[in-house]
Amino acid sequence: MVLNIAHRGGAGLAPENTISCVNEGIKYADMIEFDVQPSCDHHLMIFHDRQGIERTTNGQGPLFESSFQYLRSLDAGSWFDPRFQGEQIPTLAEMLVLIPSPLQFNIELKFYDKHSDWFEKSVVSMIHKHHIEKRAIIMARHIENIQRIQSIDSSVECGLLQKDRSNEEYFDLLLHLEVNTAQIRQRALNPSFIQQCHDHDIRVFYFFADEIPEMKHVVALGVDGILTNFPDRLNQLLSKEKWFKVLTKDF
Repeated sequence: MVLNIAHRGGAGLAPENTISCVNEGIKYADMIEFDVQPSCDHHLMIFHDRQGIERTTNGQGPLFESSFQYLRSLDAGSWFDPRFQGEQIPTLAEMLVLIPSPLQFNIELKFYDKHSDWFEKSVVSMIHKHHIEKRAIIMARHIENIQRIQSIDSSVECGLLQKDRSNEEYFDLLLHLEVNTAQIRQRALNPSFIQQCHDHDIRVFYFFADEIPEMKHVVALGVDGILTNFPDRLNQLLSKEKWFKVLTKDF
């Protein structure tokens, strides 16, 4: 089974990382991916860009330097389409109650405080508060985020983003951290790397595929999940693939 993972909630369908976007994504996906970073007063917000909030809101400045009150006053939807005017930046708590069972959570950490693990503790606490331990995976680019999560609660599943790492360096880190999920880029999208991961019981998510031909190619390579901004397209493809296998299994 290939998991249909709605990237930033399904960013091709509605303004990314918003309630409206996730409401679209949950119609088609198996897993919802979104990004978490804190406001300056330690509210856990769903937002992607670390350098500034200008791209997807009418505000200015880095999110982690902004207060919750200021962030909630912003329009996070009009940039995508005028009909989403007034869309707010959601909190992690709002996102966790929005996504119904049995859908899964792919929670990417977009913040690292080298002096304290309060951020990681807050995310883990929220996961336990909403009883989604068996439905959630925390993804991070910083190995320190993962090591802190593992120290706080080793039962919380973690995965490492490949980002700019070479295949060799990345695979060594996967083994060193003892994580069971890899989220790979194009450079690792080959049968040998995917099989190497599978041989070590590491599942492989691919970031990302939006067009049907690329989706077909990635599915054929044997990945375990695909991040996409268009979960509706991937859902249609996977439904056709499933029915094709059912129809041809006796031939």
